Amino acid sequence: MKKNLLFLMVAVLLVYACSKKNTDVGPGSTDIKKPIDLSSYALMGLDSPFLLPDTANVMIQSYLNARGTNDVKSYRVDANSLRYYLQNTNITHVRLMFAHKLSYVHGGGKNIYDGLDYESLTIVIAGLDSNNNYIYSPQGAVMDFCEPCPTHCPSSGTGASDLLNN
Repeated sequence: MKKNLLFLMVAVLLVYACSKKNTDVGPGSTDIKKPIDLSSYALMGLDSPFLLPDTANVMIQSYLNARGTNDVKSYRVDANSLRYYLQNTNITHVRLMFAHKLSYVHGGGKNIYDGLDYESLTIVIAGLDSNNNYIYSPQGAVMDFCEPCPTHCPSSGTGASDLLNN
């Protein structure tokens, strides 16, 4: 249950952060192209892939209240790396896979359950095409280097809060 909720939380944040509809993926650009229009999904008869912050906070708070002290609170992913990877327009979905950090595997933790311990867990990110085949970066790689919170939590700005706020 904890893994499913963590996966959902990470997926929502990645989808929101990487929406090509809303951002310019050009180098150095931070301008928002247009606001998110949640109603366009309803007009197409689809559920929106976006959550309002209040709804997301209910989900996040539930996970935070249920987690252990060494459990992962969240992951931070480098947006420029993600944009670079997602420039491949053949990628229609992104798969987020829980994995043990290589340091944990090489340190004797291979195949050993660790719960959601931030010192051993990471997320590997791989793109999928419309036929559910993996799409690799031009270098033949997938993404890792997810920085776990509590060790890499933002210490300033609204991101310093565990919940979404303005």
